[in-house]
This record gives sequence, structure tokens and C-alpha cells, in this order.
Amino acid sequence: MIRYCLALIMMLATLPALSADDPNIRELMTTQEFAASGLSRLSNDEMDAINRWLARYTAQDAAEMLNSSPAVSEIESAGIKSKIDGEFSGWNGPTRFPLKNGQIWETRSTRRYNYSAVDPEVEITRNFLGIYRMRLVDTGKAINVRRIR
Repeated sequence: MIRYCLALIMMLATLPALSADDPNIRELMTTQEFAASGLSRLSNDEMDAINRWLARYTAQDAAEMLNSSPAVSEIESAGIKSKIDGEFSGWNGPTRFPLKNGQIWETRSTRRYNYSAVDPEVEITRNFLGIYRMRLVDTGKAINVRRIR
């Protein structure tokens, strides 16, 4: 069970960095996640082995787990809480939103909404049809989005 949880954490941590040349678990996890995992007690050779496994796993197995794992589905349906990175002025047609967690989302609508803020908090949830919706916590205003990265 612990091995499955560790694999799941590593898999989820790799999503924003799938394009990286050589994934490194130290860079993919937060400092708190790394400390809580116990990985800091491993030798450099053991860390290198984990990073080699992570590269192989990302290339071969991660997509299958995304589509079939109940644990991944549960985490995904719980939603994402983050902040839009920097100045925000609302949306006007296809608008991209870089989040503080490294993800980039884009509107799926031509709707308009004007609102100025810096680093506003957002929640992104997925409905039973698989459509993602981003809601501004401050105003409650929401729009359908798709993940770009």
C-alpha cells in the first residue's frame, strides 16, 4: 500500500514536468512532500535509481494509471485549488490562465467577464461529463476551462 501511495504521489508530481529532460523527484515534490515521504534518507545511488524509475514510469505507465486508477480519479474529482499567477483582468473569449502550481488553463467559451485582481484564488472542478470549471473564489464567477499544460 505504501509503495502504491508513493507511486501515486510521484506520478501526480510528474504531471507538470512531463516535458522535462530528466525528471528529478527532489524538484517535482515540495519540500514538505519530500520530507514526509522519507526519501531524504536515501543515498545518492538510491535517489538516482528512483529518478531512473520515474523517467521510465512517466514514459511508459503514467498514462495508463491516469485512465484506470480509482485513486487518481478520486483526487481529480476533488478539484484543484491554486492562484492565477500575477495580474488578472478577467476573460474575453479564449483566455489563458497560468496558475501558481505550474498548470495553464484556457477558457472554453467566448463569454466576457471583467475583474481586476493580483494572484486571485481559483478552484477548478470536474463535473460528471468530464468538463472542467474554474471558479474565482473572491467573486464566485465561473467559466468552463480546459487544461493546456
